[in-house]
Amino acid sequence: MRLIKLTFLMLGLLLQSACIDDNLRKIMDGKVKVALDPDIAAPVGQFNITIANLLRNDTLVIQDTTNGSLKIIYRDDSLIRQEVGDFLTIPSQPSSTTKAKVGKLNIDGFNIQQSLALSSILPNLDSVTRRALFLADSLGLQTPFPEVPMQNGGLHSLGAVGSFSSANFDAGTLQFNITNNWSTTIQTLVIDLQNPGNQSVGKIRVFNLAPNGSQSVNIDLAGKTLFSNLSFVIDSIYIPGGTQPVAVSLAQTIQLNVSGSGLRVNSAVAQIPGQNLGNDTSTVAFNMPNNEEIYEILLDSGSLDLNFSSSLQLGIACSLQIPGIRDLSGQSILRNFVIQAGPAGNLNIDLANKIIDLKLLSQGFNQLQILFSKAIQPSAGNVTIDQNDSIQFTYSLNNLKFNYVKGYFGQKDISSSPSAVDLDLATLKDLGGTFFLANPELKLKVQNSIGAPLNLDLNLSGRKAGQSPVFLNSPNRAIPHPTVLGSTATGEISYNRNNSSLPQLISMPPDSILAAGDIRLNPSGATDTNFITKNSFIQLGVEMEMPFELSASGVGFGDTLEFDGAVFESLKAATLVFKTVNGFPFDFNARFTFMDSTYAPLFSDSLSIMESAIIDADGVVIDTKSNISRFDMNEANLIPVRRAKYLAARLTMQTPQNGTRVVKLFSDYSIILKVGLEAKVDIQL
Repeated sequence: MRLIKLTFLMLGLLLQSACIDDNLRKIMDGKVKVALDPDIAAPVGQFNITIANLLRNDTLVIQDTTNGSLKIIYRDDSLIRQEVGDFLTIPSQPSSTTKAKVGKLNIDGFNIQQSLALSSILPNLDSVTRRALFLADSLGLQTPFPEVPMQNGGLHSLGAVGSFSSANFDAGTLQFNITNNWSTTIQTLVIDLQNPGNQSVGKIRVFNLAPNGSQSVNIDLAGKTLFSNLSFVIDSIYIPGGTQPVAVSLAQTIQLNVSGSGLRVNSAVAQIPGQNLGNDTSTVAFNMPNNEEIYEILLDSGSLDLNFSSSLQLGIACSLQIPGIRDLSGQSILRNFVIQAGPAGNLNIDLANKIIDLKLLSQGFNQLQILFSKAIQPSAGNVTIDQNDSIQFTYSLNNLKFNYVKGYFGQKDISSSPSAVDLDLATLKDLGGTFFLANPELKLKVQNSIGAPLNLDLNLSGRKAGQSPVFLNSPNRAIPHPTVLGSTATGEISYNRNNSSLPQLISMPPDSILAAGDIRLNPSGATDTNFITKNSFIQLGVEMEMPFELSASGVGFGDTLEFDGAVFESLKAATLVFKTVNGFPFDFNARFTFMDSTYAPLFSDSLSIMESAIIDADGVVIDTKSNISRFDMNEANLIPVRRAKYLAARLTMQTPQNGTRVVKLFSDYSIILKVGLEAKVDIQL
């Protein structure tokens, strides 16, 4: 545009100059032809036009200091940015509940002794037997022990048994040891052990129990209920009597020794000794929103919240161990606490600076093992217990904020929102016509601290009013990623004419460029352990370099100037002569049009004013090309021109070979333009 404006200025100065008309009028000899050599004669002027005159004052246009080549450079440090939350979040884990029955508890064994004197059973015997035994005792003489026929020996109290009020047994043994301190053999003795209300517990049968002899009988307590106040009934007693004189005394006793051992109860009202309830192991699933497989997490904050309750009327000492949660020294979590009888309790464990290891179990990910050991504390007195009593634990992981995470994060696509690239290509737009930038390059400057394989599908499109969008059309490209936790990988992803449609996109040229990116996580599947930190991100800056290596056709500049055609009144013919030395790799043509006050064309003509400089195989100018062009106006042409009020000109250019040859532009390219005039004037003397 600047070239054509300079030419127009020159023409305007020439054709509207009064001094030229005055000089012509000084010619005295009638009709005179005045010839001006364009190199020397009445010069309109000489102009040195450089590439800078053709390009707008554009800050994006850069000169390469190494070789003087020209290019457009655009930079944006943050074209696309994806934060860590776009790739992975660690939610609070839903609560998990474990309920364990207490089951069957042990109670202490017992041992009681009871004496059964002969006198205590005497009231229950028949009168004959009573009289015989009484006489034998009262005489104080040795006499044969009288016969006691088979009969009932009455009801007797055994007394308080054990440390319980009542107990239903799952297991246990009640042992009766009977020692005969009477002076005669007991042939038959049957004892019925009874709970209150005459409920039989079991019967003890003894036969041929000699004086000073002992026998033991066991009762299996499984499935039986005992109350503490036991009694017994002598169902049957038979003493055959003797023939030998013996001392007979009603004070003589049968010694009862009753013991309980191995006592395990289903339910009881009893004094409960301290005892271990065993260990429970729970496997907790670590839930992830997109089924990510997590191996390890270092937490900046979070908590393990444990709520517990018990239906027991006893304190329970608990030990909680989680092998998969450890501090930075490697020590796993171990907490001891007591579940008291009564209301529910809770335990909150701070997980700041704790490592959660989810790969310890066979699955290798997303599993956390929790170990509980439980022991009942001894009761101070009788309490009610039942095998269906239970302990309930509810635990959850809350407010988890990670420092880093390791695992396999799955295959997923992360999309960025489109953003407009503020790429002002006014320099290209000013060229008009059609052109093709042959060698643009777009470089994505990568900063990536996501430790996972990533592919980028860059969604870049150029848009221009009235035209279909032009897309980058490049295959997915791998994004450099770090291999060491906490590091950041840097690199470049290049798009050019060999791997994309970038030349077509830039050569629109677009009014706007929309940029977005789809990032594919783990495109090849689980090939590597992924990691991410709380500060991880991906940032893609852009640097677009567009060298002026182009082919062009129909690229033009035009302008319209006010013009007074009356200056041609003195001329019968005129020729504007252009001599050019072209250092540009362009062919130039010009078309001039004279117009009246309504802009209606009066006269127009075209001429080739410049032929392209000589270029080499790389499209670089190696020598200038000289050319002389004439713009002729004869008398017939001048008649309408004299009515002209405006002069319009259009300068068009193209690269060699009809605009198909690619050329390169350098800052030292120039055109030397000299202008002269040949004219015939009618001088009236």
